[in-house]
Amino acid sequence: MDTLAEQLLSGGVQLISQPGKLDTPGGGYGFRFFDIDGRTIEVSADVEARKHRRVEEKEAIPVRLSHVVLNSTDINATRAWYEQHLDFRLSDTMSIPHMGELMHFMRISNQHHSMAIARGPHTSLQHLSFEMRGIDEYMRGSGRVMRSGATKIWGPGRHMAGDNTFTYFLDPHGNTVEYTTELEELDEDTWHPHIYDLTKPENADQWGTANPMNEMIAKEMHNDVDRGVFVAPPV
Repeated sequence: MDTLAEQLLSGGVQLISQPGKLDTPGGGYGFRFFDIDGRTIEVSADVEARKHRRVEEKEAIPVRLSHVVLNSTDINATRAWYEQHLDFRLSDTMSIPHMGELMHFMRISNQHHSMAIARGPHTSLQHLSFEMRGIDEYMRGSGRVMRSGATKIWGPGRHMAGDNTFTYFLDPHGNTVEYTTELEELDEDTWHPHIYDLTKPENADQWGTANPMNEMIAKEMHNDVDRGVFVAPPV
């Protein structure tokens, strides 16, 4: 942790706090800094693991945070920053021939992506994705949210990049959230990034069960402008 802080400082990254003991739930040791777009990033170590019970078959309860997708006005600059400073690696890219690259899928393990960077009109959150126990639990969870009256904007379907299932909803504050499962695990020694053309419907949804991606869905995922860039939130 201390070495990383020194490396970030030497690379011109603005630290919000110095490495030290964390007083947040779970404790640990860590610090905060701004990324290239002004988001507050925290890294930590030795955080106490929360004890939890096993999620059983047919229980539509998320088991973990799968990934986060961030909107950026310059996805290549943001990608390069995370590669340089935090050792993220490119898994795949989504593009449209007449528009160029639209999304980079980034990983820090053999999981296809823990973060993706999407091209947007401003810096903001695109969506958060929650991993379910399996396909049946994913479908049961999607159905429960649909029956609740929440707005479903896309899905259910299965993406090409990452090979994971998807259903996207709007939460009460207008943020996009996703239920997913079966995100691909890669052989990092042999993996080479693909460029998927989104004009081919199967690259957005292999199954063909989801409503087609359109401007309305994209607009919802642009979200509101993040007015907290380069302003550290309270701890």
